[in-house]
Amino acid sequence: MHTRLLKLTTVLLLSAAALYGADETKKCSATARECEQQIRRMLSGRRYLGISVVELKPGLVIKSIVADGPASRADLKEGDRLIAINGRNMSEATAREFKQALADARETGTLWIIVQRRGNFRRVETRMEPYSKAQIDKIVQAHLTQSHSVIAGAGQP
Repeated sequence: MHTRLLKLTTVLLLSAAALYGADETKKCSATARECEQQIRRMLSGRRYLGISVVELKPGLVIKSIVADGPASRADLKEGDRLIAINGRNMSEATAREFKQALADARETGTLWIIVQRRGNFRRVETRMEPYSKAQIDKIVQAHLTQSHSVIAGAGQP
């Protein structure tokens, strides 16, 4: 059971990445119903910022922003270089360090972000927010389509 849950978690993370532009497709060993239930359980109440980043060696740049997400409303833009999050230096950070900074802020959800845009520094305050039902539905559908070859509402493969 633990191994299957670990595989499912890995596939869910790949599916979330696929939703935001990854090209790699993996088939899932769990049933579509199991995956849908697990995704909904994992994302329900979980907070997100709504950006994906790319490592530049050194540092991180915003690669994409979820439309109408917290980052979008805070006026973060694609191409912004992350300088600091909640006082933590991000100018030479890795994606893993970025994820840890977000995880550390999940309890309050409050983020103070300094970005560099076209040579100028900006301080942005925002809050991570829970995923909406529509976003969770979209992530579930992306996983089912990518990893189960299931058409919306068609059930299990």
